[in-house]
Formats: sequence, structure tokens, C-alpha cells
Amino acid sequence: MDSLRLPRSLVTLLGHAIDYAGLFPPAALSLDDAVRNYAAYKASPDQWALGRLIVPATRLTELRAAIANRRIAPAGWRLSATLGPDLAAEGRLVSEANRDLAGSGMVIDAVEAKVSDVSAVATLARSVEPPVVWYAEVGFGAAPDAVLDAIAGLGGFAKIRMGGVTPELFPNPDSVAGLLAGVLARGLAFKATAGLHHPLRGRYPLTYQPDSDSAPMFGYLNLILATMLTQVGRPAAEVSEGLVESAGSELAAGEGELRWRHHRLMGFDQCRRAFHGFGSCSFREPLDELGNALTQ
Repeated sequence: MDSLRLPRSLVTLLGHAIDYAGLFPPAALSLDDAVRNYAAYKASPDQWALGRLIVPATRLTELRAAIANRRIAPAGWRLSATLGPDLAAEGRLVSEANRDLAGSGMVIDAVEAKVSDVSAVATLARSVEPPVVWYAEVGFGAAPDAVLDAIAGLGGFAKIRMGGVTPELFPNPDSVAGLLAGVLARGLAFKATAGLHHPLRGRYPLTYQPDSDSAPMFGYLNLILATMLTQVGRPAAEVSEGLVESAGSELAAGEGELRWRHHRLMGFDQCRRAFHGFGSCSFREPLDELGNALTQ
């Protein structure tokens, strides 16, 4: 969607916020198709909303070959590499790839990995060579405080998984509100991933298959709203309500404010300092549905 048609609030909140994860389910595209799509999005009028291309660290060599085969000049491309269980070894793959990419116009400037405990956070931090930043995916366990403390202490960012391709992978709203509160209370920034293809909460198909099951999904605007509500000190119960708001008539974006029920929220820059964006296996779907999602 052309940014000229959107209020300034949404341009700020969504500027370079959608990381393209077309390689991952449910899209699960080939690397060649994902590269072709990212190049097209980068050259489109909607490039203002496009963030990084998400690629597994183990496929970085394959990625460079795909770009070369298509004779694409990847000027200005930013990548985030996902790391598997062997954080140290895959971190080295990222460092080696960045050295090989010097002068190409493309850079891997972030990595992402799941962490289960404080030790894993420390290993992830050691695996990264600055200025590459790192996002540690935090689970919805009973006591993530130590993990969040470690992320904050070691200079990283958090990552929140909001869904998946089966219903049980979607966290409940209270769990999201609680984890979000813990992230923001520590001054951490975060990104989100999975199940955020749509602007607002609703029941949607879990995959792109014709016989796909459906389930309630969070909207990326719900997560932005929840972030802003948390930042202004609203109670957890109200943040949870914001996460499940499904009526576009209740959420309106103006030039200088986001309105929800009786709230008038204006801290867009503050929100973006905390909310870095979200990964989506579709870049078009989140934008194509935006125009009809809100009352202007």
C-alpha cells in the first residue's frame, strides 16, 4: 500500500517493519522464488514497509548463488540469519558470509535464535560479531525473567513467537501480555514472528492449502496496540483485550494518534524504539488487508 495513502501514524509504525520470511512455513518457498520476490518488493512503491530478508545461516552460500544466477544487484539488502542449535558454528557462517559480501551492497546485520536458558543467551551473544545485532526468542515458560535479564545485560533484543501452522502454537493473550510487560520493563526492544499475516485479530486459515484448518490469530496491529498500551502503563487485562480486538471500527489511525476505545495513543516513535517489526512469510498480505482493517 502506497505510504501516501496512509496516515503518518501507520507509516511510522510500519516503516521497514515487515521482515520477509518467504522461505519459512506456511509459504515455504524455494530460495530462488524468495530472492525474486524480495528483489521485486525492494523495487516496489511499498518498499517503505519492507524490512530484512530472513534466511537460515546454513543457506547463506546458496542464497548468494541464487542472487548471482538471477544477476540481481542486492544494493541496500539487509538480511537476518536464523541460527540452529549449534549457535557458535552458525554464527561463524554469518561472519564468514559478511566478509565475503563486503562491497556487494548486501549485509547480514542481524541474527535470530531460540534460547532455552541463560547459558544459551550467553552463547548466542558470543556467536555474533558486532555490529551484527541479535534477537533471542523467548518462550512462554513460567519464569522467563532470568532469560530476559540475560538478554538485557548482554545487549541483545527479544523475539516473541506469536503462532505457527497448528493451533497449539498460538499463545494465549494473557501470556503474550505478560511476556510483553517483562520485555518492556527491562527496556528491551523486540521483534515478533509467526501468525501475524493479518492486521487484526480473526480466525484465518493456518496454511495456504485449500483444506487448511483455521484458528484465531493475532493481528500485527493488535501487537502494536498492546505495545503502546503497555508503554503507557495500562493494566495487563486491558493489554490482553487489545490483543484480541477484532473490530476495525474500534481501532482508528489518524495522522497524530492511534485511537482504541477511549484511548488516544501518540507515542509512535517510542513504540518503534521497542517494536522493531515482525517476520511474515508474506509481504503482500499484511499490506493488502490494511486498507480495509481500520476506520481512518
